[in-house]
Amino acid sequence: MKGYEIVFIMDPNLGEDGQKEIIDKAKSAYAESGGQISHETGWGRRRLAYPVKKREYGIYHVLYGDRSPEAVKAVEAQFRFNDDVIKWQTIAVEDVEQEHAAFEKLRTEGSLSKQIADRGR
Repeated sequence: MKGYEIVFIMDPNLGEDGQKEIIDKAKSAYAESGGQISHETGWGRRRLAYPVKKREYGIYHVLYGDRSPEAVKAVEAQFRFNDDVIKWQTIAVEDVEQEHAAFEKLRTEGSLSKQIADRGR
């Protein structure tokens, strides 16, 4: 199924409640605009490749949704007006299920799991 992968980075100083609020608003904006989120994955707190808005860390989150341009515009509008979302990127993908499976494999077996394990040391 064709769809979108939406990766966004939240302020690292946000608490659990603040993170949940942003994620819930994004998901509800997507749903209210006629889209459907198929997968949601928290990536956790990670160091940014370069400082963004004077921050060196961010909390990454990934949403996978169906092919609904109106829903993507609604989510991006939510992000644009929220100062706690420091960066986002939306990518059109050919197969949402395949992309999600590849991401999960990387997260559990690949370079991401190694980076996460190395941080714990």
